[in-house]
Amino acid sequence: MTLKLTRRAVMAAATAVSMGLTAFAASAADTTLRLSHLSPPDSDMDVWANEFASRVAKETDGRIEVRIFPASQLGDWEEVYEQLSQGSVDLAIQSVSTKFDSRLALTWFPYTAVDYDSAKEAWNTGGFLFNIVNDLIEPQQIQALAPYAFGLGGVAVGKPVTDPKNPNADHSDLKIRVWPSGVGTHKPLLERLGYSTTTMPWAELYTGVQTGVIDGMIGGVPENAVRDWNGVVDTWLQLNDHFEINWLLGSAFSMANLSDEDRATLSKIAAEMATERFDAVEAADNGYLQQLRDEGVTVVTYSKDEIEAMAAVVRADAWPEMKPEIGDELYELIQQHYGN
Repeated sequence: MTLKLTRRAVMAAATAVSMGLTAFAASAADTTLRLSHLSPPDSDMDVWANEFASRVAKETDGRIEVRIFPASQLGDWEEVYEQLSQGSVDLAIQSVSTKFDSRLALTWFPYTAVDYDSAKEAWNTGGFLFNIVNDLIEPQQIQALAPYAFGLGGVAVGKPVTDPKNPNADHSDLKIRVWPSGVGTHKPLLERLGYSTTTMPWAELYTGVQTGVIDGMIGGVPENAVRDWNGVVDTWLQLNDHFEINWLLGSAFSMANLSDEDRATLSKIAAEMATERFDAVEAADNGYLQQLRDEGVTVVTYSKDEIEAMAAVVRADAWPEMKPEIGDELYELIQQHYGN
């Protein structure tokens, strides 16, 4: 008997084969890891996350697929942090949470770095502060695979600032917002530098400056001033008060399910990309500072000597007030390391 295939039958067969191949390709990875991050698609962080996923796929020969969920699609950062601890999210790029250990306020402790070189030395994989943070989060069933360098912090102010380089100036007419979990560190910092302080949720900052409820905010980097506060910033003070670090965090449960080889591969890629990010972040900060200047914002930068003078008075006068945030033992360790 002669079998006659119609055009429709041929097309149907081809479609079935195509679907089968697609299904095979989709299931080719042995393991799929979900990675959450805070920033919008096509942001610097999103590009970094996708490059991490690409390198992981390549260097594991497709055994591991990292699926990216940008813009807090899996929940806000504190929710995701708990999900990491429980193993329901595998990876995330975000801050660590002080909810379970207040000593993690160390991650924004003022003037543990004063410039990009000292930040890289302290915070990069294997650095003094990186190792402390990794030890602190281990009991939470979370691992720090790598830091994600975000930049050096500063203060965004909606009006001019008089004598901004004098650590003993009186700026008490300026009310600067401190984020709620940063009150123990940055309230003493700002008050030592002469500013008044208050707290306010992140989502209210823009309208807070617009309406005059606050005069400015601390807790961001130049990218935030461009991306989040564009239009309400009159003056940006590049105080270098802290080095803004997010973290590529892994759930200990998810990491334990990987082979030794694949765990080592993820750690190697994370460390390599962390170093690349540190090398790039100074240029990124400078680019955002230039955007602020181009938009008419007064950008105040400080020489190394001027920053060291700021750091010296904060370490001497404000650090003791911050001791309860990180505890006596860790505080003594920090003091010894920085020679205070």
